[in-house]
Amino acid sequence: MEDLHDMKTGKRGQTSGRTVILLAVLGAAALGAMLFIGFARFDLAHKFELISYTKISSAEDLASMRDDPNGNYVLTSDIDMSGVEWEPFAFSGILDGDGHSINNLKITAEGSSKRDTYDGNMKVYETSFSGLFDVMENAEVRNLSFRGADVEINSDSPVFVGIIAGYMSDSIIVNCTVEGTVYLRAHDRMFGVGGVIGYGCGVIQNVDADVTLICVDTDSETKDEQFMGGICAAGYPDLTSCTVDIDGYGSEHGYAHNGGIIGMFRFYPEGTDHDGKITDNTVYGMITFFEDNDDRRAYCDPIVGECMEELTYWYGNSQAFTVNEVFEYDVELLPED
Repeated sequence: MEDLHDMKTGKRGQTSGRTVILLAVLGAAALGAMLFIGFARFDLAHKFELISYTKISSAEDLASMRDDPNGNYVLTSDIDMSGVEWEPFAFSGILDGDGHSINNLKITAEGSSKRDTYDGNMKVYETSFSGLFDVMENAEVRNLSFRGADVEINSDSPVFVGIIAGYMSDSIIVNCTVEGTVYLRAHDRMFGVGGVIGYGCGVIQNVDADVTLICVDTDSETKDEQFMGGICAAGYPDLTSCTVDIDGYGSEHGYAHNGGIIGMFRFYPEGTDHDGKITDNTVYGMITFFEDNDDRRAYCDPIVGECMEELTYWYGNSQAFTVNEVFEYDVELLPED
């Protein structure tokens, strides 16, 4: 009887042990499922990442980024830039809006950074830039809105202007909204305006741009190159799932390159190998322009003004866009009051 009791007790012990193990496995599985749902649905991985970022909550905080332009930053509130004269600077870090906005950004100055830009014939120009950043290199801007931006630049040398950056290289702009006006008056060889960036390459994805763009050539005697695009004036960024509502005005006495998305799509420098990508974008609006030039080219298209390279990926783009070319050249084209 004692042996039988011991055997029964042993079986009950084994059964109890297996139950504990099973419950532990089920608990771990449930915890794993909860963590998976949390990371997938609530983007916990992103929130954990932001813990280490420097917090930005004011115009002064935003300006202090220039002291560490390679750092990672996150907005913790909307920022009103009213009354602040912004000075553009070069940026190579991460700026995450975390769903917040920069409001009433006002820019009237070019940054100090210089980079080479290339026209359609691969002529090279040392160029200045303006935007929140004059230059973005190996940088990322994401989850951020710009509302009421106002960029107004007068320049006597080659220059490109955009609300987020004048120049972009190997950088990413994703999940952003850009609303505002870019107004450039220039005359020297090569210049342009973009709703998001002026010139460059990188990745621009899931960006909504509602922009008024104005580019005025102030010298009727020389033939320069003018570029305008709802996202980018010139270069070869990969553009995916962007929506543009553009109201554009170009007064040009040289050569105009206007596009609802990008003014001129061109790889640079010579010999660059890249699989061009412009996919699933939508363009609304109109560009009103003139090209006062006997050797007329007058590029203006809903997506790409002048496409000089093969686009490996080109699909899903749509438009409701008007090309409004004017043939009177003595009055600058501007929005109606």
